Amino acid sequence: MELEPELEYESVFISFQLSARGNKLITESATRSGRTKKKEALLRLEDHLRRYRSISEISKAIEI
Repeated sequence: MELEPELEYESVFISFQLSARGNKLITESATRSGRTKKKEALLRLEDHLRRYRSISEISKAIEI
């Protein structure tokens, strides 16, 4: 039986350093939504990965 693509992968923890500007933007966004910064960052990253196949240059994206 063949698994669906998302079932082939397990959840993973990823940590990275966010710039001061990124921190400001995610903090403001989390405050507006009533979510924690961690939850806001997770939702935004997953949304971005679903919507865009590639970013080959800054400010340019190929939308799926």
